[in-house]
Amino acid sequence: MNDKNAALFNADWKFLLGDPQDAFREAYPDRTWKRVDLPHDWVISQPFKRGEENAYTPQNMQGFFAWEGTAWYRKTFFLSDTDIAGKEAYLYFGGAYRNSAVYVNGQKAGGRAYGYSSFELNITCLVKPGNNCIAVRLDNGCEAPDRWYSGSGLYRNVYLRLVPAVHIKTWGVLIKTETVRSADLRSSAPVTVTVSLVNRGGPATGRVYTRILGRDNQTVAQSSQPFNAAGAGEYALQLRLEIQTPLLWSAEEPNLYRAVVHLEDDAGNPIGKPVEVPFGIRSIEITAHKGMRVNGETVKLKGVCLHHDCGITGSAFYEAAWRRRLLALKSIGCNAIRTSHNPPAEELLDLCDELGFYVIDECFDKWKSGYYAAHFDDDWQRDLGDFLLRDRNHPSVFIWSVGNEVENQGSEDMRTILKTLASFVRTLDDRPVTCALEPHVHPPALISAPVSRLVEITKTLAEDVDVLGLNYHEALYQDYSAAIDKPIAGTECYEYYSGVASNYEDVTAKNPWRFVLEDDNVIGQFIWAGIDYLGESAWPAKGWAGAILDICGFLKPNAFYRKSIWSEEPVVYLAFLDPSRKPDYVRGRWSFPKLSSHLNLDRPNREPVTAAVFTNCDEAELWINGKKLGRRSPGDFENRIIQWTFEYVPGEVKTIGYRAGKEVCSHILRTAGPPRRIELRPDKTVLASDGTGIVHVEALITDEKGILCPNEEALVEFALIGDGTILGSCSPDISGALGYALPKTLTSGGKALVILRAGAGTGTLKLSAYSGTLLPAFLELEAIT
Repeated sequence: MNDKNAALFNADWKFLLGDPQDAFREAYPDRTWKRVDLPHDWVISQPFKRGEENAYTPQNMQGFFAWEGTAWYRKTFFLSDTDIAGKEAYLYFGGAYRNSAVYVNGQKAGGRAYGYSSFELNITCLVKPGNNCIAVRLDNGCEAPDRWYSGSGLYRNVYLRLVPAVHIKTWGVLIKTETVRSADLRSSAPVTVTVSLVNRGGPATGRVYTRILGRDNQTVAQSSQPFNAAGAGEYALQLRLEIQTPLLWSAEEPNLYRAVVHLEDDAGNPIGKPVEVPFGIRSIEITAHKGMRVNGETVKLKGVCLHHDCGITGSAFYEAAWRRRLLALKSIGCNAIRTSHNPPAEELLDLCDELGFYVIDECFDKWKSGYYAAHFDDDWQRDLGDFLLRDRNHPSVFIWSVGNEVENQGSEDMRTILKTLASFVRTLDDRPVTCALEPHVHPPALISAPVSRLVEITKTLAEDVDVLGLNYHEALYQDYSAAIDKPIAGTECYEYYSGVASNYEDVTAKNPWRFVLEDDNVIGQFIWAGIDYLGESAWPAKGWAGAILDICGFLKPNAFYRKSIWSEEPVVYLAFLDPSRKPDYVRGRWSFPKLSSHLNLDRPNREPVTAAVFTNCDEAELWINGKKLGRRSPGDFENRIIQWTFEYVPGEVKTIGYRAGKEVCSHILRTAGPPRRIELRPDKTVLASDGTGIVHVEALITDEKGILCPNEEALVEFALIGDGTILGSCSPDISGALGYALPKTLTSGGKALVILRAGAGTGTLKLSAYSGTLLPAFLELEAIT
C-alpha cells in the first residue's frame, strides 16, 4: 500500500477452522486458537479428499483439497489516546477469500463477498483507547468454488490506516500522462496529478504538494495548490507538472517515477504522512492492422496466463515468491501477463511495473454462472469500480478485461452485459477494454460451422470491445482480420498445438506463435499457462501440469523452446523425445511433446533416440563424447525445432549454437552416477525479519561429482533451527501424495523445493535436509532487521 499512514497489520492473528456462534464478540475466548501471521491460506494445509477422477466437480477444481468450510481470524491490538485523537481509522484488506464479515469490538464493520477484491472499511466509530479486537468470518462453503484452486483466508496483506480528519482518499491519487505523440514524450512529458481529499471534520484549508522523484530519488518536477475543504465531504484537485527529457517505461526498459503527495496546513505543518505512487511514462497505441506500438516501437506480446496460487504457499501472496517466478518467466523472453481470471494482488502489479511486463488486468471469470453468479447483479459495479481505481496508475496495465469465456456467448443477454461493463470501464479510464471469447463451441451446432458464420458471430461481439480477446481461435485470425476492424490478442493459446478453423479440439502441429508473426493485426499471444497451478485436475494430480514452469517455479525443457522463439539472448538446448516419461496429467492438446533433458534415459546402449534442439541461433552443432556429429539449422524444420536422431550412449552430449559462424552458447548433458548426497541451493542467504523475508531453497539429489540424478525419487525431510518457519515443500511432480505445507517431500527429477519464512527475531537460521543413506545437507541463513 502506498500510503505512509498505513501500518502493515499481518502479525499475531488467531485462527480457527470452524464457526463458533459468538466468535465476533470482543471477549470471546480464543486462547486455544492457532497463532498465524498473514498472509495465510488455510486450505493449503488441509488433507486431500479424493473425488471423481475425470469429472468437472468442485473437488477436482480445487485440487482435491478439503476446501469447504467456515473460518475465523481474530486479532487484538492496542491504541492509545494519541493514536486515535482527531483521527480516522481504516482497515484495508488486500483480499479476504471469501464472503467476509468483519467485526470490530463486537460490532459489524462490513465485508465483501468477492474474495479477490481489495476493500477498505472505516472503523473510526468502532475503535477505542486501549485494547481492541478485530474478528473476521470467512465462508468458503456456501456456494460452488472457482474453477481453479482458490484457497481461502486472509491471503493478502492487511493494513491499519490512521489518518487526520482531512486526508488523501485510498486510491485517491490519479496520475495521467497527457496524450501526446510518442516522439514528443522523449523531450518532455506533461503530467496531471488528480488528488481526492476526504474531510471528516470541520472546515480546513491548506495546500496539496506533489513532488515527482526520478532515478536516485532526485526531484524532477514539483507543484502545489491550495485546498479549501469547507466541510465534511470529498474534494478533488488537479496539479499539472512537466518532466523534462523523461525516461520512458516499457517492458524492455521499465523506468519508474514516484509521485509523493502530502498535505500541509496554512502554517506549513504537515497533515499526516505522504502518499507515494509509482508510475511510468509511456505511449501505447493499439491499432487495427498495424498492431501495438510502445513509445513508437512495434511490440509483439509474448505472454502467459497466470492463476493466483504459488504452489507451496497456496493462495497466500508473498512478494519474494512472485518475484522469483516472474524473473524466471522474464529469463525466457516473456513480456506479458494476463491475470486469469480475477483481480491479482496489487503487489503483483508492482512487480510487473518494476520488472517490465505488459498486463491484461482481468476482473471476472464468469458473470452469471459459477461462484460469482450469486453476487453479480448486486456487486459487479462496486467490484469492477474498486478494481479500476486500485490498478489505474500501473504502467504495466494496458488492457482491462471484463470477463472470460462467459456463459451464453453471443446471446443478446450476454451482449447487453458486455456493453454495460465496457461502458462502465470507459467512464473511469481510457485504456482499451476486452473480454476473452471462448472457441465457438456453444451451441454445439457451431462446431464445424462454415467459417463465414463464425466470422459473423465474432464481428457482432467485436462491437462492444476495443481489442478482440480470443481463446484458441488462431486458425481464424486472418479471416477475422479481413472482416473486422479490430486488433486481436490471443488471450489463451495452446503452448505447442493449434486448432483448425472449424474445431479447436482438432489440432495441428503448427505452433500458435506462427499465427502471431503472420498477421500485423495480431498484437500477441498468452500461453495457457505460464506456471503449473493447483486445481482443475484429475486424480492423482492436484493441479494443472501443462505449463512452461513447473509448480516449484523450475524451468521445464519446453521453456527453452519458448526462449528460442521469444528471446534475442542466444540459446541452444537439447532434450530427448521421451514418450515413456511419467505423465503430466494435462489434457492432451494443452501439452507439449514429452521431453527429458538428461543422459540417464532407460534405453539400451546404441538404441536410436530422437532429440529436439531448441535454438535461436543460425545453426546448432552436436557433439557426442567428443565426436562431432554435424550441424543443422532450425529454419529447415517445422516450428524451428531441430530433430536429430542418433544412437544413445552414456557420457556427454554437447550442443553448440552459432551465429554468423561464431560460437555464442552451448548446452551440455552428462550421465549421472549413483546418488550420493543432497545439495541445498538458496536463492538468498540474508532474510528480512519483518514478516516478508522468505527464501526458496532447492534440494537436489546429486552424484559424487555434483551431477543431478534425474531419476531419483527420494523422501527428503527438512528441519529448521532458529526463529523461522518452514512454510512447506514440494517437488515438480504435481501428482505427489504428500501435502504442500509439510517439512518433507518426495523429489521428482532429482529435485524439490522448500520455502522458509523468517520470524520477528534476528540471528542465524540453520536448515538441515536428510534422506536415507544419502549424505545430508546443511545451510545457514541470516535474518536481519
